[in-house]
Amino acid sequence: MMIGRAPTLLLLAACGACGPARSSAAGCVTDGDCQLNGECSTSTHTCVCDKGWTGPTCGELYLDQTAVVAYGYSEGSNTSSWGGGPPAFDPATGLYHLFVSEIAGHCGMSTWSRMSQSVHAVSEVVQGPYRRVETVIGTESHNTYYVYSPTDKMHLIYTIFSGTSPKSCNPYLACTNGTTPGGKGLHPPDGWAPPTCPGGMGPHGVIHYSKSLNGPWTSAGAINFTGPAHGTSNPAPYIFPNGTVLMIGRSQDAGGTPRVPQHNIWLYRAESWNSGYAWVRSNGVNGTVNAGQQPKPPLTEDPTLYRGRRGFHILFHSSPDLTHAWSLDGINWDWSPTVMGPPNHVGIGGGDNERPRVALDANGDVDWVFVGQLLPDGGADAARTAAFKAL
Repeated sequence: MMIGRAPTLLLLAACGACGPARSSAAGCVTDGDCQLNGECSTSTHTCVCDKGWTGPTCGELYLDQTAVVAYGYSEGSNTSSWGGGPPAFDPATGLYHLFVSEIAGHCGMSTWSRMSQSVHAVSEVVQGPYRRVETVIGTESHNTYYVYSPTDKMHLIYTIFSGTSPKSCNPYLACTNGTTPGGKGLHPPDGWAPPTCPGGMGPHGVIHYSKSLNGPWTSAGAINFTGPAHGTSNPAPYIFPNGTVLMIGRSQDAGGTPRVPQHNIWLYRAESWNSGYAWVRSNGVNGTVNAGQQPKPPLTEDPTLYRGRRGFHILFHSSPDLTHAWSLDGINWDWSPTVMGPPNHVGIGGGDNERPRVALDANGDVDWVFVGQLLPDGGADAARTAAFKAL
């Protein structure tokens, strides 16, 4: 089965207060000065931004401010969700397939560390809303990330944790409406008993594979890191047409007392998705991906890696929203400290925009942006996966 170009989905941020201007006096010399999100005019030395981007250096996403609830908590839904994708298009059926993180047992995000699972949903349109089909990886499975391997025509889901913790060792709470009694945002209810599953939740990076978008799905086990494995959480892969994999991983965001953000984004390469992943030294501090060179870098987590028509891009969750990095070769990176995102709910009791994914159009430009959102309505830990249209 061939996955159509129409929804090559990946990750991105958004701009909440951006106007339609497509160029400005940025003094650019190359397209890299436009963050590879636009073209540098040789006559005016200004950036002419691609679809979905705006600002002096094309470093702010330009999106419709109205969210489409792709999956999760909304009117008529009793389920919370925390991001997933990018969606995959099946030209044989005309359906888009979304593999997305869902909180089991109709609970909310405060139980994510035990009750997150990966589910399959479908829609006739890329933005959704998506209809649930089935659970493909049970608890505990989080940071659901789909990618396609063209050489062996294999569908892949990268996650953290192994999906081997049944509810017999992580008893569900009495949830009914997508929220958790006593839950508080991303923090579990007071007095919640510790898990009893032997071996915990399993490794940080795990791959499942299938010849069909409809499954069945088989676990390939933990990602095989050969040599140093500095950051193994939240794997974000890009697979080249020849099957080679470039993957971003994350280590601890912050440490010490008081907690200080750390340079924590690492780059890996593999000959194929099921071979060894070797660390590739990048141009950041201690060989990390360059996500800020100052002594106290911003929080960077939930990396997402994609290739647009001008080069490679990473979007990070950098509280309360997202930041952007770009590269011509995928090895050496530039990064912008501009924090951006679709409308969030922080000011009204909700949470950040996290776990971004991006759908690209046929030209390789941003088409839709997907994020996980913690909502203030319906309870203290209701969450959804929302989509925003690029303008």
